[in-house]
Parts: sequence; structure tokens; C-alpha cells
Amino acid sequence: MRQPMTVENAVAAARAWRGAGLADEIEIGALEPLLWRQGELTPPDLVRALKRETRVVTMTTNASRLAEFADGLAAAELDLLRISWHTTDPELFSEISGRGVYSEFYDGLTAAAASGLKLSFNRVLFKGRTADLDEQLAFIRRYDSRLKLYDLMWTPEIADVYEDSYQDWRPVVRQHVVPVSERTEIVTTSGRKRIRFWLRGGGCVEVKVDSAHKTKAPCTTCSFRDVCIEEFGDYVRVEPELQGYFCYLRRDISFDLKACVNRGDSGARLREVLDQAVPGRGVEIARYAPLRLIVVPYCNFNCFLPGTNISWCHKTTGEFSYPGRPAKRIA
Repeated sequence: MRQPMTVENAVAAARAWRGAGLADEIEIGALEPLLWRQGELTPPDLVRALKRETRVVTMTTNASRLAEFADGLAAAELDLLRISWHTTDPELFSEISGRGVYSEFYDGLTAAAASGLKLSFNRVLFKGRTADLDEQLAFIRRYDSRLKLYDLMWTPEIADVYEDSYQDWRPVVRQHVVPVSERTEIVTTSGRKRIRFWLRGGGCVEVKVDSAHKTKAPCTTCSFRDVCIEEFGDYVRVEPELQGYFCYLRRDISFDLKACVNRGDSGARLREVLDQAVPGRGVEIARYAPLRLIVVPYCNFNCFLPGTNISWCHKTTGEFSYPGRPAKRIA
């Protein structure tokens, strides 16, 4: 069974990244980092350790354990907390997450807001499941936070039902976001254009404007090119054993960070390894893409498309563990 990343390896990875002159931001990401433990150490201790090694540390969570850790994360000076929030409907929330209890989730949101943490929310849009957005926007405005709306990401596991579940953001934004916006702004982050809708009373909603660029290798020869909506190298993901990846769909493109960490080199070897993984581009990507540490190889949620027995979580392309639940009939 795969084990969580140790704090020693997380710190060593951050130190190697810094020594190689790469991006000075670390994202503690999926699967569910608030499940992380090492002896008596808890997630705030991990954040505190990483803050000593890099300029910015952020985290993405499903918020199921957030009420317990919000104050500790704030005290550890976490720079940004992203929360996955795909619906405000308690029944749909339970169906999507597999076992989540919405009242516990919402307690985590309010605890995080009260702690003073800087918050950002991620929502994947599902066809026919967006009527509750006004309620979510009221929270965003009240706490002056950010909501990022995402298109459903295609994966081989959901290929047969993708079109039935995919929801374009444009009609949703026109109906729910534009009426409560006071201005818009176009920004460029990670090479992609985005629109920010600044809401009356506070907060903003952000969407991606342009399609992912597929004009560089390895995208030019990738069999997923026509269906993938992600940008290659938007992040550099490192899993608990310190194996690194640039793309959720291409696990054949990887690099071994552990070897570099064990060598204790100054960064030259790491830069060489990155450029071997993506010839001529590995270091370029890693200079700007945050280092995303997957600190636990399991999750307490098992996210299914509404009305189906098919997981839509794009981390399923790795060998991770999810809780079991009875299969549902495909709608």
C-alpha cells in the first residue's frame, strides 16, 4: 500500500526545487491533504515546514476536515486555501462526493472564513446542475473571496458520458454571474487568458477564456490532443514517492525527483532530469509552474458524475485509493 509523503521528503523536494532556481510556490494538492499525518505531525506542521523553504505555500482541500484545521493553517501562515465546492445542494453533494456530509463541509467553510485564511473556491460545472449558483455567489460576495468555474475535464474513464455531463461556462455566467457583476477584467496566468467578473459587494468569479495550446511537443503527437482541455505543464505534480509528472493524462512522461534529493546536488542534476523528461522544455515549465505535492495517495471522497457509477476525478489516472461505494445506474 502506498504511504503518505514524509515531511522530510516534502522539505527535501522544496529545497531541491529552490536550489535549481525553479518556481518559488508549492501547492499541497490532491488527493486530500488534510488526511496527512506523520506521527504527531498534522497538516499545519507540514505547511510550517514548507514555509521555511519557499516563498508561497498553498493548499487545495475538499474541506471535509477543515473545521478541525482552519485555525492551525492560518497560524502556519498558509498563503491561500483552495476549496473544491461543486454544489450547495446537500443531496447532490453527497452523491457527487460519495460520502460527504454537506453540513460538515459548510462548517469547514465558515471556520476557514472566520480564521482569516485567504480563500478561493473551485467548481466544476455539470449539465443541469447549476441552478444553485446564486446561493454560492452570495457566499463569495459576503466573504470577498474567489470562485473559479471549471469545465469538466475529459478522461478515458468518462469518455462515454462526457457529452451528457459537460456544461459550457458561458450560458451559466450570463445567467448567474453577469447580473451581479460590476466590472470585468482579462488577465493572463500560466499562459492562459482568463476573465474575472468582479462582483458587487466583493469577490470575483474567474473562468478560462481560450483553449489549451497544443502547438508544442509532446501535445503535437498526443493521442488525447483533441479532447484534452488542459495546458501541458500548468503544474508539475510530485507524488508521495517523489515521482514527478507534467500532465494527468500522460503518466509516460515523468521524472525521478527522489534520485536528485538523495544525491543532495545543487540543482544542476534536477534541471538535467527535467529537460530529459520534456526535451528542451522541462526546466522552462518548472520555472513558472508551481510544484504540486501530492502528500497522500488516497482520499476520503470518491467523486462520481451525478447519476452514474463513473468517477470523474482526474486523479484516477494514478494508482490511488478511494473509498468504495455501491455502484449507481448510469443515467
